[in-house]
Amino acid sequence: MTTTTSSAAVRPTPDPMYNVDLAQVMFRRAEVESRRAAQYAAEAARDRAGGLSGMERRARERDAVISTVVLVQAAVEAFINWAHIQADNTIGSSNFDVRAKKITTSAAILNPDADAFEWTAEEDAFFTELTKWRNFLGHSDTKARNRLREVLVERGEAPEGASDAVMAELLTATMAARFVDTARALMSRAAAATRTGAPFSAGAWHAPDELADPPLEDPAALRALLRAVLGRRGWAVLRADDLSRELDLQRAGRIGLRAQWRRGKRRRPGRWVIGRG
Repeated sequence: MTTTTSSAAVRPTPDPMYNVDLAQVMFRRAEVESRRAAQYAAEAARDRAGGLSGMERRARERDAVISTVVLVQAAVEAFINWAHIQADNTIGSSNFDVRAKKITTSAAILNPDADAFEWTAEEDAFFTELTKWRNFLGHSDTKARNRLREVLVERGEAPEGASDAVMAELLTATMAARFVDTARALMSRAAAATRTGAPFSAGAWHAPDELADPPLEDPAALRALLRAVLGRRGWAVLRADDLSRELDLQRAGRIGLRAQWRRGKRRRPGRWVIGRG
């Protein structure tokens, strides 16, 4: 590949070696995770309305939002790199912001008859927000944490000196949906300017099991499993994190199962022991 700084008269012919747009896969998965976050948020709200803490469903919501943010950032970066590949435009930097700004050049190469393409101020702000969140979640070093904190304080989303836990509470299904929608809009606009395909997922097929709870995260499935096991053995020992929601429901008097915490002996971890009530 060669670096190009001006418009080309003829659209370059893509190298057949580079024919897989990975942004498609990651953006589709980001949308799946965003939908799962919304499901978990709704379930947490129902739990709280029923007198439960909703903590377990909220934790799952936050997990799905984290996946969404990381996948959206990866999809946007992959899409921008895909445009550079299609333009045969080598960028001498691996920095995300630099490569994003250089899409102006690739757009001029791929679509020389169109008006010059530039990211809007809102899109630039989104890149900054997206990058800071991704670095906070993925790098977890002091600089990454402080840089995100500065952005959130400046935007009025967090108080001065906010802790990591306060920032993590901003990871909500609403945020995940906004990131997916914003990324789709900016990639659609850039795709039109560069005449490359954007990684749309709105019309993509999502398998039902992609949006279903894994068995031990689905309370009904977990209860059925426990009853089946207890019907044969009378007792079952499972990990505490698998049973946190079951215990929460028991405290509300909804299930005929009994849970007891047994401390570990000789430095062994403790366990929840479940029996029929």
